[in-house]
Amino acid sequence: MTADPTKAEAVTREVRACFNRLKALGDALHRDIGVTAAMRAVLETLYEAGEQTVPQIARSKSVSRQHIQVLVNSLIGAELVAVEPNPADRRSPLVAFTKEGRMTFKCMRQREKAAIADLARTLAPYDLDATLATLAGLHAWLDQNLAKGDIDA
Repeated sequence: MTADPTKAEAVTREVRACFNRLKALGDALHRDIGVTAAMRAVLETLYEAGEQTVPQIARSKSVSRQHIQVLVNSLIGAELVAVEPNPADRRSPLVAFTKEGRMTFKCMRQREKAAIADLARTLAPYDLDATLATLAGLHAWLDQNLAKGDIDA
């Protein structure tokens, strides 16, 4: 059985709306330390995957290298990350946490846990399971079609 395209469109609208509200929540939670949601995304990538080049981070986020470079420059200015020589490519240094940056990111995650716990209390477990499965399917479809360049306009 095929899902109703109108419902699939409604899901994409809700995902976009939730993304924007999550961004606003993240900006509000971390305003006092000057880390935006976009900067947080770069920090999270480094936390989960370790030091990377700007192009690697950009590919993982499906955004431009220039966009990530602006964010990395801000994080360098805040002394949360630093660049290190890259033995594999002298022209593309590795971006890595500073000691302060790693501690700051851990603090940020602690702040977020309270909001996430509150969210979890408002949603039924089966709703979360269904949402996770749906979003995983959406993610896989996007990855597959973007890789193939197969999106019909």
